[in-house]
Amino acid sequence: MKTNFLSIVISLFASQAFAQSTITLESFSLEPQTPATEAQPSANAGAAASELETCLTDPTNCTSADYQSGSTFSLEDVVNLAIVDHEEVAQQVSSAGARAGISTTEPLPSVDMEILFDYNSDRVRDDQLSQLVDLAKLLKSERFNDYRFLFLGHTDAKGSASYNENLSARRAESVASLVRNMGGLPVDRTLASGMGFTRLKTPSDPLNGQNRRVQLVLVPR
Repeated sequence: MKTNFLSIVISLFASQAFAQSTITLESFSLEPQTPATEAQPSANAGAAASELETCLTDPTNCTSADYQSGSTFSLEDVVNLAIVDHEEVAQQVSSAGARAGISTTEPLPSVDMEILFDYNSDRVRDDQLSQLVDLAKLLKSERFNDYRFLFLGHTDAKGSASYNENLSARRAESVASLVRNMGGLPVDRTLASGMGFTRLKTPSDPLNGQNRRVQLVLVPR
């Protein structure tokens, strides 16, 4: 009798344990499970992207000497350089409406970026691509929907004016093309032009490497 009772008790516990361990469709998910400890993005990459965004959107709080522009451009300058059509800008200003405050003479938001190229080459070096990926992610965000992106190539003062203007234009277009493709941005929102050595970042030291840069200017659209 005791043996039978013990067998019954063991059977009851076994059936409960089996029921608790049964896997149902409701408890099964096809969604990837988030690990307890996720890999964090590199601190440098996050800091660089945040700093870049600050310098673009709030220049007064830009603390990076590298990003701070060595030269400023207004809408009027962009028109005079034949980068943007005069009539188009005139329509923007006259129909500002909800976007009141468009001025043709105030400096446009801009940053300087050190994009390295090999000597006499307009091909962006592979070790420079990561910062352009970060830039493309930033520019494709909704925060910049009202802008076109003008990439201006700058050189130092070594060599002839025509040579440097041509090289800087090709380098600016290389950067614009990469950012365009990485961010899925339309061609008419990614403009490029070469300035040669007409807008040096360090005029007192015309051969300084800081003069060799690509400047990004936000142009209202």
